Amino acid sequence: MKKEILILVLLVLSFTVITAQTDFNTYYKLSLNYSEGDINISSVEIEFSQEKIENSFGFYFVEILDYNNDLLNITFFNVPNEILYDTIDPETGEIGGGGSLELDDVLFEIYIPYYENAKDIIIYEGLSEMVREGISEFSKEQPEKDILGEDRDEEGKKKEDLEKQAPKESFTERVADYWWVLAIILVILLIILVYSLRKKDRKTSPKNV
Repeated sequence: MKKEILILVLLVLSFTVITAQTDFNTYYKLSLNYSEGDINISSVEIEFSQEKIENSFGFYFVEILDYNNDLLNITFFNVPNEILYDTIDPETGEIGGGGSLELDDVLFEIYIPYYENAKDIIIYEGLSEMVREGISEFSKEQPEKDILGEDRDEEGKKKEDLEKQAPKESFTERVADYWWVLAIILVILLIILVYSLRKKDRKTSPKNV
């Protein structure tokens, strides 16, 4: 009976771990270049994370638009161009003061949620548009043709690119697809456990005279 209980506990723990490992969040990772008040987008990549990624709050923000120019998301962020410093007294070796320094140029990254039907991202400072970038290459949903009749349906290629950037499926992730098998095994083990307990009770109970 102890062996059966141990197997049951191990299966429950394995199922919990597998479920946790297959839960990924998808983001656009934007590499930004801040230079004397201007912002440029150096690159856009797809990032997968099991943790929720948040940006430092600020008064800059990014809009994500779909193919109908409808708003999908707004993400606020801060430009990390301010650093703090300390001044040290050369005679005592102790900190004698300090202050802050504002940098004219800085490279940094922000993360915004991924959408399958996203077309553009726009970065604003207040109400002023700073830069716009197309991200349809990462989208799974795209219109087949535009107004001019040009074929814009490259869904197959985009899906392939997205899959290449996705984390490779591990053994535990493949097993997670068959969670229902684990559920059946758990039920069977519970039945065996109950049957064993009843059988033991019958053996230990006194016989009728």
